[in-house]
Amino acid sequence: MSEPLGRRCALTLLVAMAVASIAGLIAWGPVLLAPAAHTYADDRAWGGLHNAANVLASLPLLAAALWGVFATRASRWSDGLRRPWTAFQVCAGAAAAVAAVYHAAPGDASFVLAHALTASGFVFLGQGVLAERVHPGFGSARALVGAGLLAALACAIVLGGATLGRGIDMRPLLLLEVMPVLLIPAGALWLPGSHTRASDWLIMLVAYGVAKGFDAADAAVLNVTGWISGHGLMHLCLAAVAGWLAYC
Repeated sequence: MSEPLGRRCALTLLVAMAVASIAGLIAWGPVLLAPAAHTYADDRAWGGLHNAANVLASLPLLAAALWGVFATRASRWSDGLRRPWTAFQVCAGAAAAVAAVYHAAPGDASFVLAHALTASGFVFLGQGVLAERVHPGFGSARALVGAGLLAALACAIVLGGATLGRGIDMRPLLLLEVMPVLLIPAGALWLPGSHTRASDWLIMLVAYGVAKGFDAADAAVLNVTGWISGHGLMHLCLAAVAGWLAYC
């Protein structure tokens, strides 16, 4: 398969999977934010700090994101590649800071904001992949603004539903969070990359999957370790993802 044809196939498959994901989320129905979402297995307070372990576990991601910002700025990459990578790291750092604040004082607003920043970061990360491997135009300032507006629209839809009394439906943000994961089966990563290898992204994907697995086993992990919960390990795995991408 020729490289241009491979790029078109990757984009076509990505769009098809995105449409399928949208259809699946619509068919699934609302994914409402329940009060139980603010309950975590490790709620120990240290020195008056509520949910201290989860607050502190959010900080390594902030450090990794700051490293990523400086590493990207210092790289010899083109502006079209640096823009989405920098935007991703900025969003990752902001999400980590908001997550720390959220865990210290859990609430719906900070929860949604943290997920909105996370979703924005994933969108920009996807743009970084596409700018490197499909077309440089995905890293243009115009494309970056468009991606930011898309993330803002998703957040507005979530908050708009809550304002109208329909509850906080997280589906728009969940869709944006899953989009970069779809890039790998779409084949974009198997196209030639000027700076990163397919294995770099596979490591990131595996670490992200492990993070989600730890989060799902929040209480079980705490019962086994006795000192850190699955949610805390999720934060550390996400920091590893951001750190690995900064290293790349």
